Amino acid sequence: MSENSDLPNAILARIIKQALPENVQIANESKLALAKAAKVWIHYLTACSIDICQNAGRSTLSGKDVIAALDEIDFSQFIEPLEEFIAVTKKEKESKEKENKDSKEKDTSSKDKDSKDNKDKDSKDSKDKDTTSTSTSTSSSTSKDKK
Repeated sequence: MSENSDLPNAILARIIKQALPENVQIANESKLALAKAAKVWIHYLTACSIDICQNAGRSTLSGKDVIAALDEIDFSQFIEPLEEFIAVTKKEKESKEKENKDSKEKDTSSKDKDSKDNKDKDSKDSKDKDTTSTSTSTSSSTSKDKK
């Protein structure tokens, strides 16, 4: 374990505070001990997950590897909450991807429409200029004719 892989103190403090009853205080020494224990446990779970992943012939850890590792190290009480968390996270990710895709399609169709509108406007403007220049030249020649 490297020393630079410490867990964020603010997050650990929040987790500890949420787990304790309101009237219970915790000493800084206890916070440090819990942080160290959490760090060791995470490394152990990660090592077990890596073993499962490598035994399956893969090099990328997945949620399934972590779930299998939890079962292997007899922490099966965490499997159901983790599976629920993974399912919710997956749905949120799919929802965001769909929103991004819809947004991009909307932007693209809006740009296409704007482009078409601008082309139509440019075309109309050029026709108006032609009409204006024609009428101006006609007026000029009519004025000359009258003189």
